[in-house]
Amino acid sequence: MLVGFYVLAFGLIGGLLALETYALIERPFVGVKLALFVVPVVYALVKGLISLERRTRDEVPGTLVTPEQQPALWDLVRRLAADVGTRPPDEIRIVAAVNAAVAEDTRFLGLRVLQRRMFIGAPLLTSLTEKQLIAVLAHELGHYANKDTRLAGVVVSGREAMLRAGSHMNAERWFQRMIAKLFRGYAKLYLRVSRAISRRQEFAADRVAATLAGSSAAASAWRELPVIDAAWNLFTDRHLTVAWELGYLPTTFFDGFARLRTSPELHEELEEIRQQPHDPDRGPYDSHPPLRDRIAAIEAMALEPESGWGDRPALELLTDPMPLLDAAVLNTLVSDAASKERVDWATLGHIGARARVVRGTERLLEASAAAMDQPPSLTTVLDALDAGHLAGLGTHVPGNRDAGARARREMARGEVLPELSALVALAFSDAGLARWELDWLGRTTFVTSSHEFDMAEHLDAAVADHGSTEGLRAALATAGVAPDYRPAH
Repeated sequence: MLVGFYVLAFGLIGGLLALETYALIERPFVGVKLALFVVPVVYALVKGLISLERRTRDEVPGTLVTPEQQPALWDLVRRLAADVGTRPPDEIRIVAAVNAAVAEDTRFLGLRVLQRRMFIGAPLLTSLTEKQLIAVLAHELGHYANKDTRLAGVVVSGREAMLRAGSHMNAERWFQRMIAKLFRGYAKLYLRVSRAISRRQEFAADRVAATLAGSSAAASAWRELPVIDAAWNLFTDRHLTVAWELGYLPTTFFDGFARLRTSPELHEELEEIRQQPHDPDRGPYDSHPPLRDRIAAIEAMALEPESGWGDRPALELLTDPMPLLDAAVLNTLVSDAASKERVDWATLGHIGARARVVRGTERLLEASAAAMDQPPSLTTVLDALDAGHLAGLGTHVPGNRDAGARARREMARGEVLPELSALVALAFSDAGLARWELDWLGRTTFVTSSHEFDMAEHLDAAVADHGSTEGLRAALATAGVAPDYRPAH
């Protein structure tokens, strides 16, 4: 079908150029007007054809590892390639993704191979056993043996080129709109047909994986992939991203990821994913069969491994693994990663939790400053409470002004008390008397250096009707908190 695109495109180009040539010879004026339609269409078609053979050279992702740097990993890949019946890749790259893949740079519709690459996800290396990793890599090499990837790059480029050839045409011109519709229709047909072929190729590659690693190892690896994916998403979203936004990065990445993946608070959730794996929504043209169908097919094969593979952690295949895996993550970050301060995971958890608490106190500080016409600080908040401004420190929402004085105070008290408590906790933390601990689900625990941080009575008194902040002020002074304390961002 990809050849059909060439035939269709060259046919249209040839027909349009012939029509334009005839018009220019026989009726030059008509030919000039016709060129306004023909030239943009031919340009779009030629651009689409060129993109098939000269794809944009994006930077290759991942950290390159040589046989000298990682001999055990290369030996494993070469041995698997020999067992599968294909030559090994020219490059192995470690990427910060829950994935393994093969790719070839090709020319002439895949008839000429320029380079083969294998990409191995760092999270896989830290989470799978050697036998499970063998199943994953055998699956990818199985695509090589089945000649699947020979056209993979040009197929993807072909899809993009067909859609791009149509999208570059001006929708306001009926002729270009008609050509664009033709190419979009062909592209949809191509995507659907290639999807069916790709799904058969996935099942064939699964058989290669089960044959080499055994059905048990292959099925367990396939079950583990969504578990690793869920853990990695949690790790990046709730920990790495938060750290990055605050100007920090962990000293090492994957010791933290390993602790997250095996943490008690995540065990039940990850085990449920392991037992009931689900596919991500990849759209109507996804080339992968449902994961449950693939696992069922692998288990039905009931194959024993062909070789005596080890079952140690896959991480033991690597020489000095942590710097390599951390480099794979750093390579995915933007160039200013070097400007981030590197701290240990305990410090990073405290910093992240503290930042959230700081944001939760900003409203109270600003409201108190406005009420007292003073700089925002803990003392200003206490002065506002002593001055009887409790009701005015609450959030002004529709209906508050119409409520009675007592109702307004009650609404404000429910808002001010937790914010004041957070502000006092920040004061003790910044004085070195307490800190926050963050679990891998993102939940925080406030830990004090002594048992003397029982401020509940003082806080209640500070926001009570006709209350006083005297006890709270005394406790803060005893702790050494500066009177004008304001949390730094």
